[in-house]
Amino acid sequence: MGTVSSLDLVIITGLSGAGKTKAMGFLEDLGYYAMDNLPISLMGLFLDLASQTDGKISKVAVALDVRSSGFKTQFRSMLQRLASRDVRPRVIFLEASSRTLVNRFSETRRRHPLPGGTVSESIQKERNLLTEVRELADVIIDTTDLTLNELKERVREVILGTQQSQALSVNVVSFGYKNGLPMDLDLLFDVRFLPNPYYDDRLASRTGLDREVIRYVLREPYAKLFVVHLVDFIDFLLPHFQHEGKSYLTVGIGCTGGRHRSVVIANMLYHHLQLQTRAVRVFHRDIQK
Repeated sequence: MGTVSSLDLVIITGLSGAGKTKAMGFLEDLGYYAMDNLPISLMGLFLDLASQTDGKISKVAVALDVRSSGFKTQFRSMLQRLASRDVRPRVIFLEASSRTLVNRFSETRRRHPLPGGTVSESIQKERNLLTEVRELADVIIDTTDLTLNELKERVREVILGTQQSQALSVNVVSFGYKNGLPMDLDLLFDVRFLPNPYYDDRLASRTGLDREVIRYVLREPYAKLFVVHLVDFIDFLLPHFQHEGKSYLTVGIGCTGGRHRSVVIANMLYHHLQLQTRAVRVFHRDIQK
């Protein structure tokens, strides 16, 4: 018979419509026993039952949301009770922009689980209710611009990255400030000081994947020096983040539109980390905008 402390527990929470159900399905694919919308007061009992299966259930995923009675006031105390039993779950918080959530509810023609007011008002109410829960999360995933396959890969990297000798996975995101900040950044670098190909008629319609654009962005000595300092800084930080037990790091590189300078620098950082055989992905959020 197993013990509660021996269970691998993942808690999925976050905003309604941000992808909790999909994430739970992905965890089931990874071998987790999944329980959706478990009342928070029953967490201890549920884990006790799971531990009494002679090892048949060793990995458990639980989805918790505001529909659970006492969710806002009991979430922190639940984590404290689990810690007292030597259970330290990984808490994954899913969110998305309000506009994206409104569109998703419109497409599915489903009601928001919080009653009263418009969908936008319900989303803001839920966002306010989840402020403290978000702060307690180990990983925050913004699903605004993620496809289902990308969300699946993010969940997979969060889970397997922790299981594989505490390996630190790095996600590098290029974006444009005019389209808003990505919501799940750990580190942010503004590269709007670099030469801007947008003002060159030959290059404006191209992207940072183009060789001519790359040469333009890096044409000044200070641009190349910035890249040297950036990769040195990231190399310095990563071992310390890993030592603290962080399993996933998201680095944002921003320029004005997200099509030229940020793409160039994000790719250079990505290739640098690849040479170190790190688990790294690059995502150009606004390159097609």
